[in-house]
Amino acid sequence: MGRSRKGLSPNDIARAPADTHNDFDDARPGNRMVGPATPDVAVTAAVAGGGVVVAGFLAAAGVPVERRTVLAATPWMVVGGLLHTLAIAGAYDGLPAGILGSALAAPAAVAIAGLPWLALVQIGRVRPRADPAGYLAATGGGALVPLLAATVLFGRATVATVVPVVLTPVIAAIVTAVVVFVLGLSAAPAIATTRSLGLLVVYAQAFHAVAIAVAVDGLGTAAEAPLTALATDLAAMGPEGFGSVWPLVAAKLAVAVLTLVVAGRVVERRPVAGYLLLGVVAALGIGPGVATLLAATLLA
Repeated sequence: MGRSRKGLSPNDIARAPADTHNDFDDARPGNRMVGPATPDVAVTAAVAGGGVVVAGFLAAAGVPVERRTVLAATPWMVVGGLLHTLAIAGAYDGLPAGILGSALAAPAAVAIAGLPWLALVQIGRVRPRADPAGYLAATGGGALVPLLAATVLFGRATVATVVPVVLTPVIAAIVTAVVVFVLGLSAAPAIATTRSLGLLVVYAQAFHAVAIAVAVDGLGTAAEAPLTALATDLAAMGPEGFGSVWPLVAAKLAVAVLTLVVAGRVVERRPVAGYLLLGVVAALGIGPGVATLLAATLLA
């Protein structure tokens, strides 16, 4: 038989293996998430500057920075983690994915949370009893509920993925209780001063630590983050039986304890600075913890 126009006979074509790969294979659950492209310098500067500007507007408006206000920001900490994980998983594309899928998720979350809060605070000034903390909690809860629903719908809600999501916060609460008990014996004044915010900080860091342990040791997720990879290397040189990320878990709990002790002294002299310190450390635990846990379970 004669050759085809591409130089292959019909018999050659019949013997050639079929190419079964298609573009949808890379988007199937279980494949590694490579994440969106990193935004350019102009976008990075704009988003970072936007977060700073919103924070400046909040400061100029005189919004109260109290213990209750920082606690009210907790739903927004979770929202930030959800937005980041969904961006990495490919739930949306384009510029929003590039922003929320990178470190710019933090200033973006500040802007997203701050703008409606600022508007509600200004509107609330005409009321006899304004409630800035209540406004912040309400807007955060309003954003959190639909975002959680979207995460469940976009991800893989099975027994194998839901059980770790449910158990991780419970285990973190147990770890928090142990740490707080030890602190109560050695640093009771710090707990008395920071109160609920101090508990939030310890829980946030414990939650992130447990999420990392569940993802790496429990679910076999690769330790790709620099600190997690370093912890794995250190654990390999230590005693066996404690998992591969125990140095990082210990380090995060130590950070929580140190923050609590330092903030306890700062709050006594400069309450606003102390509350902001506690809020930042709590956000650096809850947001990454949510992202780590969901990336290894529902959005894996």
